[in-house]
Amino acid sequence: MQISEELAALIDRADVATASARRLLDENDRWRRTAEWQLDYLFELSAEFRKPTIRRLPATPPRPDARDK
Repeated sequence: MQISEELAALIDRADVATASARRLLDENDRWRRTAEWQLDYLFELSAEFRKPTIRRLPATPPRPDARDK
């Protein structure tokens, strides 16, 4: 079956559009994964900063600097 030039042009445009859509979907997926990774990292950082710090007094008091004498 022979197709017209217009139909062939439309098929070519559809193929190009399909390839572009796939490329954009892949790029969007990469951006989404990057954003998720960054959010996970920020969440881990915030959890690290919110940990209660245990402050212990030193066993011996600090000695005065020799220059202070």
